[in-house]
Amino acid sequence: MNAAQRGREPVAKKAPALSPLGELNAHIAQASRQARAKLSANAAHSGGPWPELRSAARFRETWLRISAEEEVTQAVERAPDNAGPLNSHMLVLRTLGLMQKLSPDYLRRFLSHAETLLWLDQAGVRMKLPSGKAKVVRQKPSLKG
Repeated sequence: MNAAQRGREPVAKKAPALSPLGELNAHIAQASRQARAKLSANAAHSGGPWPELRSAARFRETWLRISAEEEVTQAVERAPDNAGPLNSHMLVLRTLGLMQKLSPDYLRRFLSHAETLLWLDQAGVRMKLPSGKAKVVRQKPSLKG
């Protein structure tokens, strides 16, 4: 490189004109960066990147409460008719029914915990299964009749 080339500044290439959708995406990205900058500057905000809306929190809480109540109601309806007093299925259903009456919040948390444990158990079983297809062993028909 000679001195004349070093003194020159690189020529800026013109960016191609953006389509209306591209312009919208650029605007959204810029607005999002500005909002994040405002949130990071706000020291009082201690939650995630975006604060949860109060209406969304109320909806989530209501939905969890209703779904927990429906699950217990459906389980009690599916209870066996002729189960004995010490039948484990009936004992669990009776406990869930009492929990629903006494403390719906505790029931919701209990069901969430139980569903998580069930999911972890099922995920552990899937991990233990071989990744390939299992061969089906067929018995050969016997020649004796």
